[in-house]
Amino acid sequence: MKKFTIEVEMQERWIPHFLSMLHYMQVLGGMGASRTVSFYADGDRDFRPMFKPNVEYEEQKPVIDDHGNRMYDAG
Repeated sequence: MKKFTIEVEMQERWIPHFLSMLHYMQVLGGMGASRTVSFYADGDRDFRPMFKPNVEYEEQKPVIDDHGNRMYDAG
């Protein structure tokens, strides 16, 4: 396990939805259940988050990219 921090800046109205998604990912991990979890990024420029991780990483290619609808899977 490696602990890291991501500083996030986003419109306040998106925060509960984003954190609910992360919470569901945690619940699934605890249950050992595999599911697809997605987040709809509104195309009217209202959802413009800024993420600043405190770790370096190599950007990964998605396992599915269907016209910009992407899925990432660590395996």
